[in-house]
Amino acid sequence: MKRGIGSTIGTLDPQVNFLGYEAWIQDDMYEGLVTPGADGEPIPGAAEKWDISDDGLTYTFHLRDGLKWSDGTPLVAQSFVDGVARTLDPATASEKNYIFSSTISVTGAAEYMSADNKGVRDPKTLGISAPDDKTVVIKLDKPAPYMLYLMNSFYVAPLHKPSLEKFGKDFVKAENIVSNGAYHMSESVPQSHVTLVKNPNYWNAANVKIDKVIYSITEDDNTAIKLFKTGEQDITYDIPSDQIEPLQKEFGDQVHVTNSTETVYFSFNLKKPPFDNAKVRQALSMALDRDVMVNKVVKGGYVMSCGYVIPVPGYDAPKVPECGMDKAARVEKAKALFKEGMAEAKMDKLSLKIETTANASMRKFGETAAVMWKQVLGVNASVNSQDRDAWLAVFTAGTWDVFGDDLIGDFAGPETFLAYMDPRAEAGYNWVSPEYEALYDKAMAITDQAARYKVLAQAEKVLLDSYLTAPAAAAPSRSMVRSNVKGWVDNPAGWHGTQFMSLQ
Repeated sequence: MKRGIGSTIGTLDPQVNFLGYEAWIQDDMYEGLVTPGADGEPIPGAAEKWDISDDGLTYTFHLRDGLKWSDGTPLVAQSFVDGVARTLDPATASEKNYIFSSTISVTGAAEYMSADNKGVRDPKTLGISAPDDKTVVIKLDKPAPYMLYLMNSFYVAPLHKPSLEKFGKDFVKAENIVSNGAYHMSESVPQSHVTLVKNPNYWNAANVKIDKVIYSITEDDNTAIKLFKTGEQDITYDIPSDQIEPLQKEFGDQVHVTNSTETVYFSFNLKKPPFDNAKVRQALSMALDRDVMVNKVVKGGYVMSCGYVIPVPGYDAPKVPECGMDKAARVEKAKALFKEGMAEAKMDKLSLKIETTANASMRKFGETAAVMWKQVLGVNASVNSQDRDAWLAVFTAGTWDVFGDDLIGDFAGPETFLAYMDPRAEAGYNWVSPEYEALYDKAMAITDQAARYKVLAQAEKVLLDSYLTAPAAAAPSRSMVRSNVKGWVDNPAGWHGTQFMSLQ
């Protein structure tokens, strides 16, 4: 099978990778305690069953008999403990360590990853342990009803410590890697492709129907479509917005466009004047005509968004106030706020750069914002479109003005989005808000979903009122899937394990 992967691959280190498209490869190579089924819902993985305590604070996972690594050596429960401990260790520099301290509150996780620990970190202080070779116990400080969604390979991939100790960071190279999933990496060519082959030591290998899968890097979505048309790609990672309708006419139900858990927004650099002024940030957000941006320019299945969290059933999401304003009043208010904010910042003019990926839709979002900011506020805005690695490097360096941003939620719930924006998650936004933290903590201590959602909405309102971000859209999931591919099931979180598919 030949699958497109979109952008260049940053890392396939299972404890470091934070990107959704790389997770497709990781999910084929590793298996967590549970695994996303063909429909994205959790099913037994390395653990054949689990027990949950009555108070919802203790999860006990029971591993299958005879689990092995791809090199044939036994896989034991401690490897899952080692994987989480490495994710939490600051030396690993994992961007998903907050999952265990914020999205789910694993006992001792926050303290373990804290810089105040002065390098003394004992894994035995963590609320994850292996009392024997077949049992993993995870203890939480607060209930997390969505816990099982976060027990797959993207979060709790086991760690093969002998490889790490022997090769260091090179333990994920094709010639060194040892994994436990349905597939094993046989080749990795930078800027080109990754080849995976069926792992004969996988416990369910007899039911894996595809022997080899090649993930090709296709930074340009138009190139991916050409490869699909010539039969050189069975599944594309994305579809250019302006090609969806003609492709639907040509390929019918081979075009898959469905809801996803991705939110799209613009982030402002609080470390740079005048973006440290809330009035300037609010003015920039209010100057955006989201209806025109999403429904008339970008299109392609995107849905206009006035909040940070994607639409979630039962969650009464707050909205930025400009979404309910008349256009003339919105523009007038934006101009007034901008004038006030710029005066306070002691600046007469503003030039800014919007950093986006090379993805056609994300580039359109940036270009449209640049035009609107020029027309309404007189801002001289340019767009810097680049490959995903360079885009992330700019964010990490903190040199950006405005970031064409997105987040793919781990599941369809507000918790996953708001955990990421918790200032304590240290996602890189330099936002400080004790009020947000207090509301988030209050919400996460509530077991009743309706009551928890109500408090989470209050926390999201604090985020929106700060204008740290300007929300833009809820993104679709878009892929071309050849008709002879069987077993593909559209699902919001975008989990599509090759082990569930076959080629006819």
